[in-house]
Amino acid sequence: MSMLSKTLASTLLALLASTGAMAAGDPGASITRPVGYKPLVGDAALGEKLFNDPKLSTNGMSCASCHANHGAFQASFAKPYPHTVAMAKDQLGRKTVYLDEMVQGCMVMPMAAKPLPWDSKELAALTAYTASLQKTFKPAR
Repeated sequence: MSMLSKTLASTLLALLASTGAMAAGDPGASITRPVGYKPLVGDAALGEKLFNDPKLSTNGMSCASCHANHGAFQASFAKPYPHTVAMAKDQLGRKTVYLDEMVQGCMVMPMAAKPLPWDSKELAALTAYTASLQKTFKPAR
């Protein structure tokens, strides 16, 4: 392995470790609800502001980068959570996710950020706002 390849591999492993994505050999561990977790009630108005805020990411993306006007939501978004989400299944090995776990998945994957603290008003707010979007979502036929 070349020095560049070793450096790249080392950097990638450090990045995965820093996001918790390698916890116990489970790439989905960083987005899994902690044992005993009780979701907070969130402020959807704050969630809407955060949904459009690229400062949550490390790469200039916001939630709205993918999901403006219900964009990039799959038909499964209309189903009650927990349910299967292709991105979480394909990229994190998670058979089903709760909505707050999917918010965390978006933080880690497309937005290249650390998951939000589970007891944070930000996670609760984003989850509340995304739940409000779910109520108006109509899957394409």
